[in-house]
Amino acid sequence: MSVRNLLSRPFAVAALAVPLLASSTSGRALPRPVPGGPAEPSEVGAAIGAAINVAIERQSICVGSTVASAGELGDVLYYRSSPGERGEVSVGYYAFFSEERPWGNNWLTWTVLPALAVDLVYTHALLLGPGIQRVAYGKGDVEGFRILYRMDEAGRLAADHAVADRGDHGEVRLERSDLLSVDPARPTVYSRWWSHQLGGQGAGPDDLVYRRCYGAGAIRPLPPEVALDFRLDRRAAPARVVPAAALLGQPSPSRQGEAAAAGATDQGLAFLPTVAL
Repeated sequence: MSVRNLLSRPFAVAALAVPLLASSTSGRALPRPVPGGPAEPSEVGAAIGAAINVAIERQSICVGSTVASAGELGDVLYYRSSPGERGEVSVGYYAFFSEERPWGNNWLTWTVLPALAVDLVYTHALLLGPGIQRVAYGKGDVEGFRILYRMDEAGRLAADHAVADRGDHGEVRLERSDLLSVDPARPTVYSRWWSHQLGGQGAGPDDLVYRRCYGAGAIRPLPPEVALDFRLDRRAAPARVVPAAALLGQPSPSRQGEAAAAGATDQGLAFLPTVAL
């Protein structure tokens, strides 16, 4: 056996082992939850009423998947909300995953080379530097979904329908029957793809490989600093219920012009696009 063959084997094994081992690490790009209880109601809560704000944070929501994939799901489900003209309320939820990589119980991994190719370009350039995903969207992986609720006279929320992403990043409407197909007591959104999009449909209670449910204390208003840190102005589009500027805690474009005319100073936030995605 030649020296070249002896050397090539370790390199081949390393090329397969490194991404697999790396995929087992977790928690590298998750927002840190605020210690203690739920955050105080935000300005959104003041707009739609404290009762609705409390109802949103107590409404249990579950996130799961029918396929095993890389990335740890965060401890907090952040939200923003917006009232409707007919008494309904639209709530956009942000689910944070530590990473988005193709390794897991899926066809990309079974065939090895496609997963390795994606990992070498999309997620980690040559397994070391930031890939296209990080440059285009930001750290970690954030998936968004939006649920339209109706509130009864007792202050309870009832999910009417939801909007989330499919695996091809196209939006899909999830009917109430879709949301309650896994658990009739708790709306559940789930993925069928390694990339975590939460627009899965057609699953039953026994089809999910994991499911995490969030309730009081784990569902919190989205802080502007988290939105800015994870660049939520340009990702997780189905969760968008307010303009990008408001999501980041910035005034609307018209208000920005007024502030500039009045000689207002920059508050230290980097310039970000304000066009809703």
